[in-house]
Amino acid sequence: MDKHKPENEATVYFNQYNGDIVEDVRFSDYGWMAKAISIGIALHEGHYFGLANQLLGTIAALGLVAIVIFSLIMWKKRKPAGRLGVPKKSDKKLKPWLIGVMIITGVLMPLAGISFIIVFLMDRFVIPKVKPLQDWLS
Repeated sequence: MDKHKPENEATVYFNQYNGDIVEDVRFSDYGWMAKAISIGIALHEGHYFGLANQLLGTIAALGLVAIVIFSLIMWKKRKPAGRLGVPKKSDKKLKPWLIGVMIITGVLMPLAGISFIIVFLMDRFVIPKVKPLQDWLS
């Protein structure tokens, strides 16, 4: 019996005065959403498939770190001197479906939504008014 698997979870409430069990909640008592979340957390933490799951998670994490590092190196090698090296701003409007995807993503992942809002506000109100930023981005 593996203590880290959600199927073995139990929460027991005791009466503090006489030690009687007030409530005993087991995994089988959970609703479907609580079960899904518990199993998802255990999968994420590598409790289900042992070393193979942990190695896969480690490889994925190291891959993400490598992507960040090598992206920075490639950008640094290719950017024009004295400029940020971003593509020119397009005059094309965002497609309605893309705005919908951004809204759904922003609601489901609030930090992404906050990032979208900050980028929009910077692009709309800050960059057009600050000449050094305009020069650096062009």
